Amino acid sequence: MQAKQEKLTEQLNQFAGITMHINMIYNMQFMQEHDLSFTHLNSLFLIHRAGCTNIQCLADHLGVTKAAVSQMIDRLVDSGLISRQEAPMDRRSKRICLSETGKSLVQKAFLARQKWVPNLAASLTESQQEQACQIFETVNEKLRQIQKGLNPEISRNNLC
Repeated sequence: MQAKQEKLTEQLNQFAGITMHINMIYNMQFMQEHDLSFTHLNSLFLIHRAGCTNIQCLADHLGVTKAAVSQMIDRLVDSGLISRQEAPMDRRSKRICLSETGKSLVQKAFLARQKWVPNLAASLTESQQEQACQIFETVNEKLRQIQKGLNPEISRNNLC
């Protein structure tokens, strides 16, 4: 039993590593095509998940100073990807939100990162597709349970 679990662990590690590598390649291509840095794309993803955010939250998320985030925000505003608005409750604070162009770009980034998935599915036989669906339904449910148990400070899913 231990040997089977070790073999499965090895296969899952390979799967995770390969998919992360493929996703990173597609992310890098997307960033080059759209003249974005990793920090820019990461910030756009955070703003997308949060709906809107503020400079302090972005600085905390990225692990950089508010001054560095302000400079990055200026570039993204100039690019038309985000907007900077007064916060309704505190006019001194600014809300950072995706523009329609920014929302569209984030959706394109998600799609670009998943380009390889249909090719993989099509490369499997019908029988393999059925087996994969059964296995991934279980695996995805287990992953959701793991995800729920992650410390929000570490997983950075606690949005400002």
